[in-house]
Order: sequence, then C-alpha cells, then structure tokens
Amino acid sequence: MLSREELLQREEAAWAEFVAEVGRVPEHRRGDGGVVPGWSVNDLVFHNGRWAGVAAEKLTAIGASGSAGEEDADEVWQDKNSLWAAESKSMLYQEAMARALEDRERAREALRALPDVTDEAASWFQEETFDHYQEHTEEVSRFADGLEPGTQGS
Repeated sequence: MLSREELLQREEAAWAEFVAEVGRVPEHRRGDGGVVPGWSVNDLVFHNGRWAGVAAEKLTAIGASGSAGEEDADEVWQDKNSLWAAESKSMLYQEAMARALEDRERAREALRALPDVTDEAASWFQEETFDHYQEHTEEVSRFADGLEPGTQGS
C-alpha cells in the first residue's frame, strides 16, 4: 500500500498530466464532443472532479465510522455519470475546471484528515483520483492528437 504522501504525490502528478493534455486542446474546442462518445474535454474535466468528490465523501465516511459503507450498484454510478455529463454540457471550460479543482482539493484534504490511511481509504483515493485521471488523460491525448496541425494548444 502507498503511504499518504505517495498517494498525494501520485495524485498531483496524474492531475498535472491530465491538465497538460487538456491544454493541448484549444479552449474553443474543449466543448466539442468526441473525446469519448458524447463527451467533450469539458465534460471529462468536470467528470474527473466529481469522481474526486466521491473519493472525498468516501474518505470522510471512513474517517467518521471506519468504513466507506456499502458499495453502490453499478447502475447508481452510471446514473451519476449521466447526471454529471448532462450538468457539464452547459459549462464553459473555466467553470468545469473550477468545480473540478474544488472537488480535487476536497479529496486531498479528506485524505490528509484521516488519522490512518487504511487499505480501503487508499483504494478509494487511488481509484477515484489518479487512476481515473490517467484513464481520461489517454482519451484527451488521443483527441488532441487527432486535431488538425496548428490547432493544438490554448
């Protein structure tokens, strides 16, 4: 298991990689669908933030009771993804990023607040932050690579 500091460092590095790939997509193209079917860069920025927010909630529960509680069914997670995707469709990049940064910081603070980082806490943090960021970094990278030459960058 990774230590608290290692978890925080991995999260920070993965976030920086994600943001760097987002930066390869011009701001006026970040709302375009197609990064993944039906999703834009803005959607993925907000989505990553919301999942970091889930990590914050689970870590807070672990801190309060020693457990994150029962795992929600896949349908519940799919409903949340759909709700967040619908919400992010009306957001400009700046709003999506600001909201993601808030959720990301909540996750980091929740991890710091734990007296001990249990396997369960480490797993929630890892899966919903840096593992998740890396998955979407690859998708944004492919999207950026597919842009016409001379249109990359903010």
